[in-house]
Amino acid sequence: MVGSYRIIYQRVALLIVPTVLYFLNPGTVRSQWVSDSTKNTPVCTASGIQQNPKACSDGNDGIIITWEDFRSNHWDVYAQKLDRYGNAQWTKDGVLVCNTTTAKNLPVIATDGNGGAYIVWKDQRRGGGMIDLYGQHVNSDGSLGYGSKGVAVDSVPNSPSSATSPNNAVICEDGSGGAYVMWEDNRSAISSNSRPDIYGNRLTSGGASWGKSGQAVISLSASQTTPRIVPDGSGGCYLAWVSSGLPSAILITRINAFGSSSWNGANGIAVYSGAKGTEDASRNPNLTRDGNQVMITWETKNSINTSKGWNVYAQRFKNDGTRAWGTATTAFEISTDYFGDQTNPSIFSDDSFMVSSGYAGVMVVFQSDVSKNSIVMTRGWGDGINYTPAAPNQMYTVCYQLDANGNSVDQYDPVAVKVGTGQVLAAWLDNRLSGSSTVTSIYAQRLDKTPKRFLGPSPATSSWGVPISNRTNSNADELVLIPRSNGAIAVWRDNRNGTNNQDIYAQVIFIDGSLPIELASFDLHPTADNRVLLQWETESERQNAGFEIERRRVDGTSDANSFEVVASYRSDAQLLGHGDASGASSYSYVDAPGAMGIYEYRLVDVTLDGERKMHEPKRIELSSVSQISNGIGQAVPNPFTTQTMLPLQLGAQSLVSVRISDVLGRVIATPYDNVPMSAGDHRLNISAEGLAGSGSYYVSVIVRDANTGGIVWTSPKAMTLQLVR
Repeated sequence: MVGSYRIIYQRVALLIVPTVLYFLNPGTVRSQWVSDSTKNTPVCTASGIQQNPKACSDGNDGIIITWEDFRSNHWDVYAQKLDRYGNAQWTKDGVLVCNTTTAKNLPVIATDGNGGAYIVWKDQRRGGGMIDLYGQHVNSDGSLGYGSKGVAVDSVPNSPSSATSPNNAVICEDGSGGAYVMWEDNRSAISSNSRPDIYGNRLTSGGASWGKSGQAVISLSASQTTPRIVPDGSGGCYLAWVSSGLPSAILITRINAFGSSSWNGANGIAVYSGAKGTEDASRNPNLTRDGNQVMITWETKNSINTSKGWNVYAQRFKNDGTRAWGTATTAFEISTDYFGDQTNPSIFSDDSFMVSSGYAGVMVVFQSDVSKNSIVMTRGWGDGINYTPAAPNQMYTVCYQLDANGNSVDQYDPVAVKVGTGQVLAAWLDNRLSGSSTVTSIYAQRLDKTPKRFLGPSPATSSWGVPISNRTNSNADELVLIPRSNGAIAVWRDNRNGTNNQDIYAQVIFIDGSLPIELASFDLHPTADNRVLLQWETESERQNAGFEIERRRVDGTSDANSFEVVASYRSDAQLLGHGDASGASSYSYVDAPGAMGIYEYRLVDVTLDGERKMHEPKRIELSSVSQISNGIGQAVPNPFTTQTMLPLQLGAQSLVSVRISDVLGRVIATPYDNVPMSAGDHRLNISAEGLAGSGSYYVSVIVRDANTGGIVWTSPKAMTLQLVR
């Protein structure tokens, strides 16, 4: 698949000539996403430490990221927005979310559904060790909706820190332009040994709707901790948490827009509890909504056989609280008492439907620690009983990779997102590069419910996954993964600039395992004979069979006109890809639409196994008057052995000179010297004759006015030609 792109056609002088092309939206979109897993995209590289990144989607295949920041010698909270191409949309190195000089830590973030985000953090502005929660609404343009200091989300007047002590704040969108926030709170427990409870607030564009102190959401006779929330799709949210006891249990409820529990009154529903009086504790719930249902997974301790440690369980609920499988003591056991610890689960629907039960199954990605940590997945059927693969081998290996010396190393802390029907994309921290935790990389894998792995050097080694960040000194951690169309965006803390200067980095991951397939520059250029010149360049390619060019007419009828393929690598050799290429490759094509009108062109790259990736279309208009420019395209072929062709476009009749220089800058050939040429497209033939031998040469073009002889244009920079004898 194709790597990142950059512009190669330079528009410099504009001339008015009759009966040519006028084009709309001529600007080039430039991408910051890179194809090299040792480089990645910097989000913030300011001085000092940046850490604890959290992120959400911007709603348009981009991402909004927040983090703790020590650049000013106290902890602040910053945020940055990257568009779908990886370009920073706000101030370089981020927007300061709250302008106070006291410590602010542990931000969480949720989309506002309009290109902005709500951010909540722990705040010490009251001093004396007192900790509150404050929030900010960062608008789509990076402006601060709550002013420079934010608004109180949990700040109890005249109350010491020990009375509230908010911890483990979580946030999710409400589907109506706002967000819900939940946290652990000690202020009003029934008794001292029943603290904390779960409190909450709702943020809107106007501020904190439930007041600056929030309100109690769950207050029971035992301590309630570890809240987790997801939107319910109807203006409320699902809330799960851990309730202490012997043993600790997982509870769940549905919260309405006023903060009230609607399942079993204020008590919620027990998802799972081990046998009473045992130490079969449960912890770490994780929620995902599936239409009008919610799925939950968690970890439960096996106290009878300690060698089997923590196990992974799962359950489904309808939106009325109806349980899918078993009872509160017999949930769906995903890892079935396997040896070692199974931890850090995330859950997704397998998009199947079992008629006998009326439910879809689940896909649970988690970490398994037997001798070393590895990444696994179990698919549980909709009957809550069966697995694929079948038990007792239902833990399908996502990644179990050795280091270069054949030693087992850790893969751990998996995160995953849904990327298609019955498919997930998982990423994790990986020690294979060094064989120890001193060097941590990030790898990823796509898998489906069958189960099948898709990414890796070959089908036989697909359990390796593909590298996302693989730099020897980055020691990546605090990994976050946010879904987008056709893939996901990963964000993490990065040490490549030193452990006292940690930064935030990001990388787009597409479902085919390539890093930057996103089209960053694809240009349409006018010609003098009512044709369209398309030009692009790749910086790298992976498994690229070639390109197809699609066109549709969008004036007069409807933008719904279908694209049609007007050129394909299957029949045109100039559109053939380079398979796997780490260097730059150049392409061009000239199309003749045949009639005046407004057209859109779309570039499609095709992998060797036939997968097609469509890029953003560009628009152009054929009319009776147009502006065209002087410019050159890339030489084809390049490298060359005997002769190469250099595309040239002239906006008016001109005198053209072409000079070839060696690596020392000495002009060694002038194949064209003030040669008269008409306005329009030309193909300049450059021969290897007169060149000393194999190596690099540089070509430059000078265009002079045909009447005065004055220079009107020169190529912006010398183009490299590679001669191979």
